[in-house]
This record gives sequence, structure tokens and C-alpha cells, in this order.
Amino acid sequence: MNIGIIGAGNVGSTLGAAFTKTGHAVTYGLREPSKVPGSVTIAQAVAASEVVVLATPFGALAEVVASTGPMAGKVVIDASNPLLPGLALAVGHSDSGAETLQRLLPQAKVVKCFSTVGIEVMANPKVGGRATTMFLCGDDAGARETVRGLASSLGFDAIELGALKNARLLEPAAVLWIHLAMVERLGRRIGIRLEGDGARAATIVKSDPSRKVAVIGAGNIGGGLVRAWTKAGHSVTVGVRSPNDEVLALAKETGARIATPAEAVAANDVITIAIPAQAVEAFAAGSSFAGKLVIDCTNHVGPGFSLSYGHTTSWAEELAKKLSGAKVFKSFNAQGAENLATPVYASGSAANFFCGDDAAGREVVSQLVRDVGFEPVFAGPLKQARVLEPMMMLWVTAARTAGKRAMGFQLLRD
Repeated sequence: MNIGIIGAGNVGSTLGAAFTKTGHAVTYGLREPSKVPGSVTIAQAVAASEVVVLATPFGALAEVVASTGPMAGKVVIDASNPLLPGLALAVGHSDSGAETLQRLLPQAKVVKCFSTVGIEVMANPKVGGRATTMFLCGDDAGARETVRGLASSLGFDAIELGALKNARLLEPAAVLWIHLAMVERLGRRIGIRLEGDGARAATIVKSDPSRKVAVIGAGNIGGGLVRAWTKAGHSVTVGVRSPNDEVLALAKETGARIATPAEAVAANDVITIAIPAQAVEAFAAGSSFAGKLVIDCTNHVGPGFSLSYGHTTSWAEELAKKLSGAKVFKSFNAQGAENLATPVYASGSAANFFCGDDAAGREVVSQLVRDVGFEPVFAGPLKQARVLEPMMMLWVTAARTAGKRAMGFQLLRD
């Protein structure tokens, strides 16, 4: 296949080398081709190619598009991310950089891909012996299939996510990768994989120390946490307004205590919220959360299966404002209840990304995550919930595409 790459920086040159190695014909298009031997003008690269990769900074897209022409019918891969200083997204929540590009190129077939890993993983997608997952999305099914084939040929486990609006999920995932690699110093040879093979229950051992934990809500998520934490030896209180038969059965099965939500908050040091986000405000009224460690498992989803909060804040940050004096952490929100029961796969434990501002609380949450059977992965301060909440949407979208829910994210390391 003839592939034009606009930009010969780190991303463009790495992808170009990888495509050339797999047998594709690569042409580099630059504004000043004389600076890089063998390159041509942007317009010439576009004309010579079936697929065009935009590997330029997001801020330069409008200028680049002015040089490409309309690219009618071309498959255009957006490998950029709309980043501002401080790892903030310039657009998000209700828009994305890829959708911005599609508006600039209305006749092209834009696909978001190759934006969620660094160049080290682009050059070698196998991390720790397993293929990194490369998610991609676009409005044209044929273009998605073409790009999926290209990603697979490089060695990625390529997964289509459907419409281009799902770039609103991939661009936050890119911020998560950058933060883990650079800020949390996990290194640039890390990858996120969506694993679903060989799912099984974790071997839970008694935790030391044991803790007093309240779980508000006894639905699928709450019930799964109650089962895991009681097995690990924690003293668990289930906080519900009125216990039904299912709650009574859960208490009998696990030995957990049943109380009202207010009683559960008052009697425990760790409060885990596992009720619908829209019900949290009513639950919080009348209770004091000062000094409590609060684990927010909820996702505030609005009409049309969209997040109610966006890239400039998050539901977890808004919740922290409502729970005065609480030490709020985001955790257990980016997977289904199935993962709580079977968090281990043939290749290892699923990762549970979590974030929060309190240093001592970080150790407590890490322990509780491990007690369920997950690998705890600290993703930074609470504002990182802005990228963890879209991970829930990414998980759900991928599960729907695959037609199964027994899947979990894993963090790959060499």
C-alpha cells in the first residue's frame, strides 16, 4: 500500500520505518522537503498515496490541511493529540481533535489511530511478550478496516471502536499513557492491553492490616466488592436505605453488617460509593465525611450514554466538593462487575487505575485494589479522574464491539 506521512518528526519517522519494514511504500510530505532527503511536498505525498497519516502537532493541523487540499476519498489517519501544557486536552468530552480534523476535511475518511502509545511501542508493539492494544475509530467502515489491517501488520492487537466520536475516549487514554510513562515514571515501554482470555477468579488471601470499610450500595459493583473484601478479612458494612432479599442474602453469604447509609458512614473509616451517581447527592446530605477516605466507583452518565462532566473537570472532582473534608479517590469505575469476580487472566491480573490526592490514602486504596485481585496502578492526583472516567466508556464501547463483558485492561511492561 502507498502511505503518505505528513511530518517526519519522532512519530512520523517511527511509523514510516515500521510501515516500510512491513512492505508498504512510504512517502514523506513536508512543508520544506529540502530539509529531509527523499521527502516531497505535502501535496505531492497526498497525491501519491492511498492512506495519509497526519503526524504533526494538533495545533498545526489547520495549516497542514491548507497544503493538502480536500483529500476527497482518502483514508486519513489522525495520530495527533490535542494537548495543552500540563497534559490538559484542548478539546474533549463533547468533541475531539479527530472530529475537528474531520470538519477540516469533510470529504476525507478520518480514522483515529496510533495516538495512544509512544514511539518506543510504535516501533515494537510487543511489551512483556504481549501485543499492546491499538484502539481505532472512524465513521467509514471500509477506512476502519484498512487502518485496522495496518495496525495489525505492525504487531498491535487492533480493535475497532466504531464512530469517530469515540476519539473522545482515545484522546484521554493517550493522556493516561503519557502521565503513567512520564509523570509516574513507569517508563515509555509500557502499553495498555484489553485482555479477555482465560478469565478466572483471584486467589484472595487475608489482608494485613484489616480495615473497616463501608460499601454504599449492594448492586453488581457493590456486591462484588463486599464479597472480595470480606474474603480478604476486612470488616465490611453494607449501607442501604432498606435491605431487600438480595441484600439480606449478601450479608448472610459474606458476614457483612447491614446499616443505613448514614450509619455506615459514621461507623467506618473507608467509604466506598457504589450507587448511581445521580443518587449520591441525596445520600451525602446529613452525613459528615471529614477525614473519611472515600472511594468513588461511580460514573456520571447522561443522555445518549455520554459523560456528564468533561475534560476541564470530572465527576470525582465535583464529588469532592460536595463531601467537605473527605479524601476522595477514583477507583473501580473502568470495568464491569464481571471483572470483580474474575479479575485474573491467563497472562496476569487486570489493572485497576486509581487516582487521588492523599498520600496515605493512596496506600490504603492500593491495598484494597490488590485485595480484589487487581494490579493497582496509581494514575496521579484526583484531577486524573478526567481521563479515568472516559476509560469506563472505552471499556463499555469495546465490550459492546466484542460482544462480551469478561474483559479487563492490563498494563504491559517489559
